[in-house]
Amino acid sequence: MSDPQPVLPPLPAARRLPGALWLMLAIAVLLTSMLAWKAWSGRAPTPPAGPDLSANALDERLLQAEAAIVTLRRAQDGANQRITDTRARTGLLRDEVLGVTQRSSLLEDSVRELSGQQRNGIASLRLDEVELLLALAQQRLQLSGDLAGAIRATELADSVLSMQHDASLLDLRQTLAQELAALRALPPNPGARAAGELDALEAMLPKFASASGRAPAAAGPDAVHGWRKLLDAFVQVRPSGSQDLLSPADRDAGEAALSLEIALARTALARQDQAAFRASLGRIDGWLQRLYPPSALLNQRRARLRALRTLSLGYDLPVAGSSLDQLRRILRQRQATP
Repeated sequence: MSDPQPVLPPLPAARRLPGALWLMLAIAVLLTSMLAWKAWSGRAPTPPAGPDLSANALDERLLQAEAAIVTLRRAQDGANQRITDTRARTGLLRDEVLGVTQRSSLLEDSVRELSGQQRNGIASLRLDEVELLLALAQQRLQLSGDLAGAIRATELADSVLSMQHDASLLDLRQTLAQELAALRALPPNPGARAAGELDALEAMLPKFASASGRAPAAAGPDAVHGWRKLLDAFVQVRPSGSQDLLSPADRDAGEAALSLEIALARTALARQDQAAFRASLGRIDGWLQRLYPPSALLNQRRARLRALRTLSLGYDLPVAGSSLDQLRRILRQRQATP
């Protein structure tokens, strides 16, 4: 058999407020609202009162307005005067600025002109230096046959000309380079060879005298020289050749003439006088035949003299002086151009 289920007690009913309490709450809310409105209305600002329209107040306001207008007019007049003064000063400053600008422009033009003149002066000075060096090279080559000096002077002229950046000088630089290359390709100075041959001939003269059986006058004592003079007065030996100077006096005169001809040949060589040099060599060869008997040494020296007579003393260089002539034409054109 199943057990009987327990019986639960009934729930209590919900309590309700009485109506009098609700009424009291409504009255309290209404009173609170009224008090809050009164407090807010008591704090609100009161509206301002209207302007004072009395005669005294109006007169006072009119005087204040007139004083303000006078003050404003004075301030306006002062501002106008300051504006006028400022405008006048601005005009003066503008004129001064224009004057300074014009003066600065004039100064710039003057400085530019001076710098241009300075550059032109330096360029002219360099060209004059090149002309002097080229003239010196030409004179060294033509007058003294100094090939090394001519090359050195031409190299200096080329180095000075290479520092110029003028486009009109390009042809001149090319001509100068060609002339310098031609100078470097020339053979050694023929004048130096001829001078060496003359020196060698003069050094060989005592040997020629020894080969002829006659010692120099300074080599023998005075006694031997005296009896030889006495013997020459009675006995004369004449060889069957071109040697015809037998007496000591004639031979001394002939040797002095030979020395003089050698000196004249050196002088003609220094002056590069081709005709005088060849004539002196011919006379030297004649004196050698008259003073000394034929020998292998003498024949060799005479052959060298004949070779010297065909030697050209100067340099035959077609381009020599071409750069100098071109430079002088350029300088004349620049002087003619204003």
